[in-house]
Amino acid sequence: MRRCLIAGLVMGCSWGPSAPPDVFIVSVDTLRVDHIGAYNASSPAATPNIDALAGDGVRFTQAFSPVSVTGPAFCSVMTGMEVSGHGVYTNLFRGGTPLSPEHTTVAERFFSAGYRTGAFVSAFTLRNALGLDQGFAVYNGGTNKNRDGDMTADTMNRWLRVQEGPVFSWFHSFDPHGPLARMLEPEDMAMEWEMDPSHWERIPMYQRIEGVSQHDLYERLYARGVERADEAVGRVIDGLKATGRYDDALIVFLADHGEGFRERGLWYDHGTSAHVEQTHVPLIIKYPKNKVPGTVDGRLVSLVDVAPTVLDVASLSPLEHADGHSLRSKAPVRTLAISESSHCKRVPVLDCSPAGGRGKELAVRSLTHTLVSRSEGSGEVEWLYDRRSDAEELSPVERVGVLTHDNQMTVLRTDRRTRTYDPLPGLEADDQENRNLRALGYVE
Repeated sequence: MRRCLIAGLVMGCSWGPSAPPDVFIVSVDTLRVDHIGAYNASSPAATPNIDALAGDGVRFTQAFSPVSVTGPAFCSVMTGMEVSGHGVYTNLFRGGTPLSPEHTTVAERFFSAGYRTGAFVSAFTLRNALGLDQGFAVYNGGTNKNRDGDMTADTMNRWLRVQEGPVFSWFHSFDPHGPLARMLEPEDMAMEWEMDPSHWERIPMYQRIEGVSQHDLYERLYARGVERADEAVGRVIDGLKATGRYDDALIVFLADHGEGFRERGLWYDHGTSAHVEQTHVPLIIKYPKNKVPGTVDGRLVSLVDVAPTVLDVASLSPLEHADGHSLRSKAPVRTLAISESSHCKRVPVLDCSPAGGRGKELAVRSLTHTLVSRSEGSGEVEWLYDRRSDAEELSPVERVGVLTHDNQMTVLRTDRRTRTYDPLPGLEADDQENRNLRALGYVE
């Protein structure tokens, strides 16, 4: 047995019980890595439930999202494909296209294998029109509004209690996402806050709170949203334990993307950058029988690796066109990871051009360096960051010689800068969908 465990740490060995393992993807939208206790001992948010899951599993410290916006990121999670593979470059309400039914999702693979499949999502962004309902016998949530994660967790638990046989399920919490005013408590506005008009343009309209410009309030509310998401994750875990499914389950915890604070021109937003604060994501995998608990994995990985990993552990055939790799063994899976923003937003404090998809920010990242490309009004600019001394990617360093990143960036830039994107929706439209989007904080 000891020989098998040692081999498993190196080559994978046999992870699961003889019966097919239950598989759960547990996701929190807009979650910064530095707000999880298991990743940051000084986290501003208390996350005991996520931390406990990390204690039972493998915590990946260098995981990145291929895109810093929700819809496309989850398309990559569910297909194992880079953005250019599945073709969903931005959210539907930004002019994006839905996932084509020609692409096979991991849910379809589990459904075909006889699993009970159910998705329970909290965001309008993930409504059925996106196409991620493929393979889910039940796809609950996302119709015309967002909902709190605890409601989503309770709905999932009610469904889970009546399922027989193996289950593949996806839980999604939206709690840390703005508008942050949702997290206000009466005592918050009783305090004196800075109201500096020169800072208001740096805060998106949907995030602004009664003229307050002081960062402490916004960051306090964000941390509160993370704590609510952690409570919802705890409800899901409690539900798995109550139904006797936790110990033998494969559980993958992740975020679709992070959130910008004051690192760049626009504060408390995402989809604007491929830099680390918006693309570095938590990824925790708890294997069946809690194999290798409390392990830290420092390999460079991507959300496109999730689908290949869960199919591998469940002994199901891989997705034919997946770009990702199974993380089950300890072998390196990549030397470079690519990320991109959603689009160039029509916001004065952002120096990007043109508005829309061709103005995306692009990043090619290794364990040691990040190369970022952005199309500005004056032309294309590139920055190189040394991640070993500048993990926050704030201070560019001088380029010396040819980088391993260059060829990948050339391919990425050539495709994204010349591709035809659907135009951004007009700001003046007053139909019901636009009114819903404005109420939810989605329209610039």
